[in-house]
Amino acid sequence: MFRSRRLWVYIGVVVVVAVALGLRSTVFDRTSEECQPVKELLDYNRAQGEHIASKTGDSEGIPTAAEETAYQAWADGMAERAQKVTSPDLARTATTVATLANDFVGQFAKLRAEAETRAPGAPAPPAAFEMAALNARLSDNLAQLSKACS
Repeated sequence: MFRSRRLWVYIGVVVVVAVALGLRSTVFDRTSEECQPVKELLDYNRAQGEHIASKTGDSEGIPTAAEETAYQAWADGMAERAQKVTSPDLARTATTVATLANDFVGQFAKLRAEAETRAPGAPAPPAAFEMAALNARLSDNLAQLSKACS
């Protein structure tokens, strides 16, 4: 009799665990409708980052006009995807991401102009530091979106 009760307890525990795992994987791990456009924005950013890296390779220095075109396409794509985010909190952050991406690309002309007036071996132009700050803010906002929808 005691073994029979213990067996039913084990079976009950297994059933509860199975139901909990099933609910977790079907209900709680699903990408919500609010997060789907965010996931698309993050996936696009990752893919474009790889695409741009494949074009630039290990090149250092001022990006060429062709590289700037690739960055502009990235910023435009980020803006397009940010517009599809409808949740107010997520949309605010997605819009900030798109604005920062556009601001980052907008610094290329300034960077090129400042670099042309620099002597060889001189420190990086101020625009390079501005771009680094924009990139840090962009990364922080992308991390916020990723955390909100993970």
